[in-house]
Amino acid sequence: MHDNIVSCPGCDMLQRMPPLPPGGRVRCSRCGEKLAAHKPDSLDRTLALTIAAAIVFIVANVTPLMGLSAVGRQATTTVVGGVQEMWAQDEKITALLVAFCVVLAPAIQIGFTLAVLLAVRRSPAPSWAGMLLRWSEFFQPWSMLEVMMLGILVALVKIASLANVIPGVGMFAEGALVGLLAAMTANFDSDEVWARVRWANGEEPARVSPLGKGGVGDRRAVTNGELTGVQAGLVSCEVCGLLSRAGRADEPGYCPRCGEELVFRRRNAIERTWALIIAAAICYFPANILPVLTTTALGSIEHDTIIGGVVLLYTTGSWPLALIVLIASVMVPLAKLIALSYLLITVQRGSTRGNRDRSRLYRLVEFIGRWSMLDVFVDTFTVALIQLQPLMSVEPGPGVLFFAAVVVLTMLAAQSFDPRLIWDSSNRKRDQHV
Repeated sequence: MHDNIVSCPGCDMLQRMPPLPPGGRVRCSRCGEKLAAHKPDSLDRTLALTIAAAIVFIVANVTPLMGLSAVGRQATTTVVGGVQEMWAQDEKITALLVAFCVVLAPAIQIGFTLAVLLAVRRSPAPSWAGMLLRWSEFFQPWSMLEVMMLGILVALVKIASLANVIPGVGMFAEGALVGLLAAMTANFDSDEVWARVRWANGEEPARVSPLGKGGVGDRRAVTNGELTGVQAGLVSCEVCGLLSRAGRADEPGYCPRCGEELVFRRRNAIERTWALIIAAAICYFPANILPVLTTTALGSIEHDTIIGGVVLLYTTGSWPLALIVLIASVMVPLAKLIALSYLLITVQRGSTRGNRDRSRLYRLVEFIGRWSMLDVFVDTFTVALIQLQPLMSVEPGPGVLFFAAVVVLTMLAAQSFDPRLIWDSSNRKRDQHV
């Protein structure tokens, strides 16, 4: 980047990047968003972790996850087996979502990251490495193996009162895979990859300047945090983070490095986020009222809602897990709806108060969004294991689909919202007093 000047993705403020020591990181001085981190030997270390993750991923998906033994009958399931059982129970949309989150998304993240790391070992790296990196980062939030593992733990506690549960090799492999993926993310430095990738115009990275002639103008203003990208006519690519000079105010052009269309602010961000929030709110009530599981045992039928599952965990002595399910499945989705609505209303009203706190609230909503999938995984593996006809069986209820819809819609709503809108009213007010 030209003269180490970056635009904060959280508030659009232009600021200089200081030299970072090994292991150091820098955050925006205005909103607190992380801007960069120096990770020594990032690519070699991540390559080793990715190869290990690929091996463990195969083991985790082909070996039994857990087994069930009751009155002389036995049953086992794998990760894919849980998906197949939900599909067989006519919950096809939920089955596809679970397969996407615990099989497809992790596989793409591992495979694409491995391809990128091998491609950048020669310089300049081919431009397709940047495309794969983009897709790998897109699928990363949807890779929910750690949420699945917590869901399996809750399912085991619920099933333990009915039968003897035996952990399989796949469960230990999934646990190891969760740790490897976390280590991959912590060690991977995407900025180092982008610095090696051949630009979209065919030029080598060292031979081109993103800002062109003239730089950014008043460098003292940049240093003091008095300029935003919009004010300086600069736009930051949302894919690779490159700061470029905009072509026109209404059409900034395309990123010279990755070829992505540049925008000062995400188009129709407010309208799209409102639409997703309203749709999620509509699904929230049937998700908590309708049963998510139907248990048949010795001729008796019992319908369980999400709250019913919380009560069951509490009465069986597993109050910590009951609290986790209550927070993740009931309180978090509602909190996300309220928080995103609050952010949208304050943006539309042009509020200039508490910008930093609202930015923190948005980052919290983004972080906790995926954990609401907990109950979907609990139901999936409970259904997959308890199929001991004619003694006992469990079927998914209609509430599962509505709950999965709430999780997906709120995650998409958080991704659609543009956090820079929080600061735009303050920027305009400051401009009027200059």
